[in-house]
Amino acid sequence: MASVEYRGKRGLLVQQLREAILSGQFSVGERLRQEDLAARFGVSTTPVREALRVLEAQGLVRYETDRGVAVADLAGTFDQVYRLREALECLAVEMAAQNITAERAEALLELADQLNRLTADGDKQAVSVAHVQFHRVLYGACNFSALVEMIELVWSRFPWDELLVLPGLTTARDHLEIARAVAARDPQAAASCLRRHFLSVREVLQTQWRRGQAPNGLLVRRSTG
Repeated sequence: MASVEYRGKRGLLVQQLREAILSGQFSVGERLRQEDLAARFGVSTTPVREALRVLEAQGLVRYETDRGVAVADLAGTFDQVYRLREALECLAVEMAAQNITAERAEALLELADQLNRLTADGDKQAVSVAHVQFHRVLYGACNFSALVEMIELVWSRFPWDELLVLPGLTTARDHLEIARAVAARDPQAAASCLRRHFLSVREVLQTQWRRGQAPNGLLVRRSTG
């Protein structure tokens, strides 16, 4: 499982537009005209059109009849995606607890400890890398490749990296509890820990959105027209 990598002109534009939307530079419901975006980012309309299709697949923009492309309601998207993640990943963690080897359990616990230390140090990039490695080891233990592929597809549509530093989250502690339950071969406890984690993430997100803030504490400007 890996975070999304953007390459080439279209890939760079996807990243730029994604960051602009998440940082609130575009309002929810605001129309994104291809010609305006092309002028803003110094490209032709072709990569803009392609980039918007990618962002639509990620749930960041939507196509509206007679209006074209508009910025999606990210609050609703986050909640839906996290509910889907909960269904898929709780199944994966239950199966991992049933099938994990001693060597993988040891590696999982080491990664959870590392994630905890890096979070305390405030190294966001290192936390992101450790987080990906943790989930690779965790879900790799379920021995269900089709399920892992579905999880990866959902992850690719959601900017989960931006959530790792949200105030109020206990990501490192939650992951340590999950690792300990899986290493103890307790499927029910492992799934319960993961469900509590997802619930806490959704609650923090809801609080952020009620305050008019996006992930990472970035202000979201609601459309007024």
